[in-house]
Amino acid sequence: MELSLSTHLFVFRPLDEAIASLFPRYGFPGAELWAMPPHFPYDDPVETERIADRLASNGVRIRSVHAPLYPDVRTYREDRWYSLSSEEEEHRQSSVAATARAAGWLANHGGGTIVVHTTFPSENWYPRRWAACLSSLNELLALVPENVRFAVENTPLASGRVETILDIVHRYPPERVGVCLDLGHAHIQENVLNAIRACAGRLIHVHASDNHAIRDDHFVPGRGSVPWDRAIPALREIGFGGPFTIELRDYTRGENAPYRNFEEILSECRDALDGMFGGRT
Repeated sequence: MELSLSTHLFVFRPLDEAIASLFPRYGFPGAELWAMPPHFPYDDPVETERIADRLASNGVRIRSVHAPLYPDVRTYREDRWYSLSSEEEEHRQSSVAATARAAGWLANHGGGTIVVHTTFPSENWYPRRWAACLSSLNELLALVPENVRFAVENTPLASGRVETILDIVHRYPPERVGVCLDLGHAHIQENVLNAIRACAGRLIHVHASDNHAIRDDHFVPGRGSVPWDRAIPALREIGFGGPFTIELRDYTRGENAPYRNFEEILSECRDALDGMFGGRT
């Protein structure tokens, strides 16, 4: 497994040198870019090239991109979220187009994995949203170069259960489509160890964060109740060798913030990872 850090933690900040330098300082050789403008403006070739160069100069490899969930992170509470399984054809097509542009950027920068979700919201999955999701994936596979693989992520929604994700993934060749197993989401909705074993044959990407099996808190591993002492050996048992991507939330914002800065978050995270993996990995 290669450790990777999602820029989800920094999504309300630009990916400047101060942020890029945190990756090597805390032992993250890989990055997952959250494709949410203006944090990562995937439609701006000049700024995204600066970001890519900045990460490369810090020895960081871009392993994956998280597909856009909304048009702008500053107005996400008001914006309509993208959905690859929207029943409204115009909305579905705009969601496909945004995902294809983000994936196209990754294809032009060495390829890798793009993480996609099934649907927002989760109601009425079968048959209409399910069919719309498959149509979107079919279109994306035709639009996006083959050096990009799609990883369908489980979510704590009825439409995001592992069995639902596997039903989608098994319809496509493994070299193009696999599973992104979010361990925190699995902890909320089902059993983490069962989810790891169920995904064994198609698991290409992992998202890691902690919670207390109630909300999607995106805590540092060890702050919740995910059974890390069994989850890590289970991943090794199935031979998982892909990116193990830490996906944390920014808890530095607002009054009474539990952390003063990103250094505090990442220092705690690094200590937790060293304990989980028996030293730096």
